[in-house]
Amino acid sequence: MPRLDAERIALWRQLCISVDEVQRRIGHELDDQHALPLPWFECLGAIRDAGGTIRVHELCEVLNDVPSSLSRRLDRLEDEGWVVRKHTPTPTDRRAVSVSLTSSGRAEWRDANVTFRRLVQQHFAQHLTETDIAAIQLVLRKLG
Repeated sequence: MPRLDAERIALWRQLCISVDEVQRRIGHELDDQHALPLPWFECLGAIRDAGGTIRVHELCEVLNDVPSSLSRRLDRLEDEGWVVRKHTPTPTDRRAVSVSLTSSGRAEWRDANVTFRRLVQQHFAQHLTETDIAAIQLVLRKLG
């Protein structure tokens, strides 16, 4: 195992800063153009990717979020009319709740997704060669 040296510490810090900066840029532009914060967009996308409905605890796992934070986000998305929550008890979980996209939530995500894809291209993908992509994929597999 490689020793944790100053170069690896600096690389770790730069990676965190770079990811935060790209997310900040994308989030800022998404919010400016669609009044849709990046975490809201990601939540709508995760629900869409699940077929339009997902249990809240599963959504927490997909988004790697804590229940209280996700609950507040879902409150706001529900206030916008983009999602609805429904009590869906099961034999093993009587308190289970599912969240579903509304038609306006699907439309909002679809419109914002065009912008999101353009922003990911602009702030991230265009800077990568095929070799870079392969190297990043290799690192992510090692970390995952």
